[in-house]
Amino acid sequence: MIQAEPSYYKDTETLPYSIIETLDEDIEVRHYNEALGVMSSGNEDNGAFQLLFNYISGENTSSSNVSMTSPVEVGKRSQEIAMTSPVEVSSSETMMFFLTSKYDIKSAPVPTHKDVSLVTVPARTVAAIRYSGFNKDSDKKQYTNKLLKALRDNNIELDGEPSYMGYDSPFTLPWNKRHEIIVPVDILKSSTN
Repeated sequence: MIQAEPSYYKDTETLPYSIIETLDEDIEVRHYNEALGVMSSGNEDNGAFQLLFNYISGENTSSSNVSMTSPVEVGKRSQEIAMTSPVEVSSSETMMFFLTSKYDIKSAPVPTHKDVSLVTVPARTVAAIRYSGFNKDSDKKQYTNKLLKALRDNNIELDGEPSYMGYDSPFTLPWNKRHEIIVPVDILKSSTN
């Protein structure tokens, strides 16, 4: 795993990325390097957030607290991958906390719960739209539609399904929250069309 220098958002380590292209003031095409996360889709007793919170709070082979980064990523269960604040999700979605750059797949404590797993997220190129405020389903849908329209207008091909990334705790005032919808894109295929 190639480690970049850590980036920070509100004093919390966050996943570093490089901007490939800016499509609008709130829409970017980004490249993320490979990252390490811990993922769950929950189970019949607990939601994904609770299981992941338990992992970072010591439900792991070393019984230690595990540092994580922002954002928290929430996506559909069918995705290969699916960020430090509570996010409530349905059972059809997965949630992933990204671990800080001090961990790699060999040094990160292994989860002890069967519905939690360490995952290596391959390097990826995504389009992202950033917004703040409340984050109701209607907001997510509105921003997802705006992002997808911008990609169509710029002839950029999708390479997966949209997912949500949240950067702040639920106690942050809505106008100070950072939300993003991301979708994997294939810029090489887009540039040949």
